[in-house]
Amino acid sequence: MATDHLNVVERKLIDNLRTGTYKGGTAWSSGDVTVFGQFPETEDLKYPCIVIQMLANGIEQQFMGQTISSGSSNVTGELYGIGFNMHIAVDKESSITVGGTPYKQRRLLNYLMLNCANVLMDCDFTGTDTEVEQRLYTGFRNIGYEPMLEVWAAVTGMVVVFKNTRG
Repeated sequence: MATDHLNVVERKLIDNLRTGTYKGGTAWSSGDVTVFGQFPETEDLKYPCIVIQMLANGIEQQFMGQTISSGSSNVTGELYGIGFNMHIAVDKESSITVGGTPYKQRRLLNYLMLNCANVLMDCDFTGTDTEVEQRLYTGFRNIGYEPMLEVWAAVTGMVVVFKNTRG
């Protein structure tokens, strides 16, 4: 059976964001930030949160159905990309303590944006059958505040390119 690379990539991103883990350390403790693999129902929403939204797959296709090298062998396959948006949201009650100082509101959003980027770019795929070739990070956009909801939010995008091999 072929490896389910799309779910491997998505699961690794979700797991690393839940624990705040990146190569330089840990940005937040597990449970400090709620990470959703899809948009939650309103009653399930908990702040601060990150929502991962798969946007596209198949982008970055190269060598479609041609011979590529994988390890020490030549196989049929291609480079295949999967695109995500990550939505970060913080309400006025959200707080994470960093170095003894509570981070709230816009300061917390800034902290989460920087460290979300660290987690995404350093996500470790060792121990999986997915060979990640490239990560394209688009940076944060739509950074703002919604006064009616008292929520600060931002969105970033990322494409992960991996080898999709077939025998």
